[in-house]
Amino acid sequence: MFSVSVFDVTPQEGAHLNEIVREGQHFSDTQRVNNFDETLETWIFANETSPAGYKNYRIVTDEVFDFRARVKGELIDQVVKQETYQIYLHPEQRRLVAMCRKEDAHKAALIFENRFPMQLEKHRFNILGIIAESADVRGARFNVQIETVTGVSLKGSNIDGTQYYSNMLQAGQLTGVIVTYDHGDRTVTFRVSVDGTLLFYTPLTEYESLEFIEMLYVI
Repeated sequence: MFSVSVFDVTPQEGAHLNEIVREGQHFSDTQRVNNFDETLETWIFANETSPAGYKNYRIVTDEVFDFRARVKGELIDQVVKQETYQIYLHPEQRRLVAMCRKEDAHKAALIFENRFPMQLEKHRFNILGIIAESADVRGARFNVQIETVTGVSLKGSNIDGTQYYSNMLQAGQLTGVIVTYDHGDRTVTFRVSVDGTLLFYTPLTEYESLEFIEMLYVI
């Protein structure tokens, strides 16, 4: 099970995404931590490009966390921890994919937004369209489970044709949908939340995940 967040990229005027991050980058900042000026470093390593045109980047960055402990007899309130994030950027489609949990995805996206001339907005997939296609049993491809803020879940076919579904939408209770989908020779189970976060229950390679995301964009 792994989480993925997708961001739509808007380059600043005059900026070309295919020229923004070509080689590895290194940045450093100073921050006061436990009454000491710590140097926090960030490395961005440029790696391979996928067959679909996504450039892979690995972000290694120092982050400060609140953590009360005792070190060599002295109490501390913060620690510096090195984190690593996997990012895929498609310059032509203006899309950034973060292969990490939702909270970390926003951190990784913020690093790109702060360091390079671009603005990022989390993509919200057409969840109602996914539900509509999933509930259409004529395709014999989908199984769907709808989740609500009240903890009630709906399963089965023609869900979007029920009065309960209509009432749920009007009340703003929809939180996400879990779909089992036959994609090529694979059966993929995933969850998409109303905020756009994807959670894959089926083991996929990163390239397979990118291909699946391409499919979700056209729904």
